Amino acid sequence: MILFLITSCGKKTDKTEIGLNEKLNFSYSEYSRAFISKFTSLDSSIIVQDSLIQFYDTLKYFYSSKNFKPVFIKSFEDKEILYSLLIVLEKAVEHGLNPEQYHYSKIVDEFSKAVDTLTNPQRYSQLAKTELLLADAVLKYSYNLRYGLIDPRELFPDSYFLPIDDSSKGDLLQPLAQKNIIEYLENIQPKSKRYKDLQSALKYYNRFSKLEWPAIPIPAKKIEVGSRDSVISLIIKRLITLEYIDTLKVQLAEPSVYDSSLVEYVKSFQRINGLSDDGVIGTSTVEKLNTTPQQYINKIKINLERFRWNDYTDTSQYVLVNIPDFRLFIVDKGNKFFNTKVCTGRKRPANYENQLKYYKKTKRLQDRPDDWETPILYGQIFYLVLNPTWSVPPSIMREEIVQKMTKDSSYLRNHNFKVYADTGEINPDDVNISELSAEKIPYKIIQDPGAGNALGKIKFMFENRFGVYLHDTPTRVPFTYSNRAVSHGCVRVEKPIPLAEFLLNNHPKWNIDFLKIEIGQKVEDKSKISQYYKMRNSLRKNSKDNKTTEVFLSKKFPLYIDYFTAWVDENGVINFRSDVYERDKVLLEYLSANQLL
Repeated sequence: MILFLITSCGKKTDKTEIGLNEKLNFSYSEYSRAFISKFTSLDSSIIVQDSLIQFYDTLKYFYSSKNFKPVFIKSFEDKEILYSLLIVLEKAVEHGLNPEQYHYSKIVDEFSKAVDTLTNPQRYSQLAKTELLLADAVLKYSYNLRYGLIDPRELFPDSYFLPIDDSSKGDLLQPLAQKNIIEYLENIQPKSKRYKDLQSALKYYNRFSKLEWPAIPIPAKKIEVGSRDSVISLIIKRLITLEYIDTLKVQLAEPSVYDSSLVEYVKSFQRINGLSDDGVIGTSTVEKLNTTPQQYINKIKINLERFRWNDYTDTSQYVLVNIPDFRLFIVDKGNKFFNTKVCTGRKRPANYENQLKYYKKTKRLQDRPDDWETPILYGQIFYLVLNPTWSVPPSIMREEIVQKMTKDSSYLRNHNFKVYADTGEINPDDVNISELSAEKIPYKIIQDPGAGNALGKIKFMFENRFGVYLHDTPTRVPFTYSNRAVSHGCVRVEKPIPLAEFLLNNHPKWNIDFLKIEIGQKVEDKSKISQYYKMRNSLRKNSKDNKTTEVFLSKKFPLYIDYFTAWVDENGVINFRSDVYERDKVLLEYLSANQLL
């Protein structure tokens, strides 16, 4: 491959090369017949030998409309365009793509055989195959950069609901109609900052790909400042390799002692990998340090693929939730000016698929496993619910309410739940626990607003098919976890007030002070309190009862709940997160099995 590029394309043409058509007695009519045969022959070698021609039928239609005239390779001397296209295809690695899926070596091989000066009765067939392989490569490469390698809705049909560009509405043949194909291929490459930054990260981690990466032993106990352990020297060496520690600027003491000079470097590593940055070296930290260069590279590649599926960075303002990061961001023109921790849905149980098969076989609802993973979706926040009630879903009745009532028979009454049966409201103490596990539960359980309400004081509503929403919560401890996949599918927000303030900006009636008064929080400006009570009837016009208030926004705000495990932050630092729902695993297995990376 390299030899071909050097001898055929990488130097100025000499007299022999200039006269190659004459030397090989080039006949356009023979070439044309060979090219047409690639589409008309039942035993076409292009089909038999290369089943990976993805757009064969499309190309057959395209070339037939052009009377089967080649576009790129029109003679033995069309090396310049070939070389330029090969350079583009070779750079597919910069996008985390495998050049071989674009027939890179096959194109080189077929063309080199076609222009070999030795006697070769197949040279026109090989030249024709070069043209066809090149055209297919251009279409495939263009398609992949515009739409991605796969359709995420097909790989994740039950969890991916973000909008993506509809490839069926695009002109698939557009690349072949370009006057300057090289310029076109360069211009269709994703241009968002997040994509380009991640490309740079890929280049950075590729430097480590050939290094030996021995596993660091898990320490017998947690390593804190002052601890002495032989594993510390290995940890220091790994941090130096990953360039967290600059040995030109830092003088390290005894390598077997974890001294205070190392703590900040460990904390930095922990933050960048989504761990609690306490500076204590335990199992989780060492496991992250043992992440191999290839694992880093693969994670970057599959997130580049995710970024090709959609690009919403140019939207003026939106709210973003990144599930693996367990954070919510407010983004304005690409800048993140607020972020807060969130809790997302629990990971499916390990035996979920087997349980689901059993459910489908037995048709018994109570045997169906609960799927509480937060879906990847788009919505528009259009109103807030202050002091919300909580209608308990049947799945939570079965899994949690039953357990709590078993331990405390007065649980429902003590936690402000109301219970309704067909006859109307009933005493919570009269609920039959066994009926909460039935296929059809005969009760409706609603928790009144209040300090202990599961949804807290604010609920952020947006349209979606899953009944998912963002909400406050009285349960604060999970926000201290590094893995915050603990909810029932909705997104719990640690700091809902700043989010509400952003959404209420320029609202004709409501402001953040009025909202705080409504939910019982302290307001410093006393004049706001008197204003609120003067306007209270007008503010609560849409309220359903005396406690719960609905606040409709003056405009809808886009919300993206997404899933990415590698990105470059605003400080230019590459971040990695654990694959909490194993979506990386599924995507990597598919792309690797099909040799797409």
